[in-house]
Amino acid sequence: IKVTFNSGILFPTNGSTLSQTSKNELSQFASKMSDMQDTDITIYGHTDNTGSDAVNERLSNERAQSVANYLKNCGIASSRMTTEGKSYSMPVADNATKEGRAQNRRVEIYITANKTMIEKAENGTL
Repeated sequence: IKVTFNSGILFPTNGSTLSQTSKNELSQFASKMSDMQDTDITIYGHTDNTGSDAVNERLSNERAQSVANYLKNCGIASSRMTTEGKSYSMPVADNATKEGRAQNRRVEIYITANKTMIEKAENGTL
């Protein structure tokens, strides 16, 4: 399940610091996830295509980790989270425009069933 947020969890150029709006939305997300213990969370960090490959790889990882750290501070166990930087390999908008680049500086969050939920489903006890 792909989770979407009103603010989009976007970042400034060369930044990985969460905005207050993003923090508010992530806090709400964390409170809902506390009731869903049989799920895991995958966090993907993205960048626009400005800068070097090395910088964008580092920055995309930092963005994903920034979200994971915030969720951990909200009570989500680190063991439930995986982070991955995607650099600029998966744009959602045109990097030729300022607006498009802003949309591409983002984090995406996915919820998946963990091993416990899968076993419950296979055993018919879900």
